[in-house]
Amino acid sequence: MSALDLYLKKHYLNKVQFAAACLCTEADIDALIQAQLLAAPSYVVTDDAKIHSAVFGEMDAVNTSAGAYFHPANAVWYTLALQLIDKHGLNAAPAILKENFIRDFIAALTEMHHSTWRLDDCFTADGQPVVSGLMQRAEFSWQHFLLGTFGLCVAHPVSVSAIVCKEILQEKLAHLSDNGSKENFTSAEAKALLPVVDAFAEAAMWFSPAEYPRCSRKRLVDDLRPRLQAAMAA
Repeated sequence: MSALDLYLKKHYLNKVQFAAACLCTEADIDALIQAQLLAAPSYVVTDDAKIHSAVFGEMDAVNTSAGAYFHPANAVWYTLALQLIDKHGLNAAPAILKENFIRDFIAALTEMHHSTWRLDDCFTADGQPVVSGLMQRAEFSWQHFLLGTFGLCVAHPVSVSAIVCKEILQEKLAHLSDNGSKENFTSAEAKALLPVVDAFAEAAMWFSPAEYPRCSRKRLVDDLRPRLQAAMAA
């Protein structure tokens, strides 16, 4: 059993387990994914010892159990999909799910713009929304939602607001730290950034051993935090 296998077993459900958590069959899961009513698995481990994800592509996965792996939070989205089907019918439900996702995404972006990080592509200097910028972000994130991206990188992707929170915290940290490569900070800069690092650490997933060397958590938490702490102590 590899470190990757242990990580997947600790943080994810394979398709059999996920179907059991949703009180449905594996075929039901597949049907909802096909209908764009449910996110795809965040990881797929193949019989030839490869792991695939939409974010990081294909990597080696020696001594790791083959299967499709879902974040447990997907059960919340499964319940939502059933509610939409019950209310609107199977044919109409996918479009309504997307419409609601985009609406909630834009609302969450608006809140983060005012509270956390200015989004110049989404709002003018006097605070008016830039519809094209908001829609571009929302549409892009909808596609990544369907691909299972947020189940890989967001710690608790139970809502659109949780997804947006992690994304904007990452954007803020990346901008203010040169994507984690900045070496030297003043004490004041470090004092301002450390709470953002802590918030991002809580919002972001741990990431598996396969992609950890390339992941945002390594750059923006595990590598960056010690430099900020050193600047504070200097």
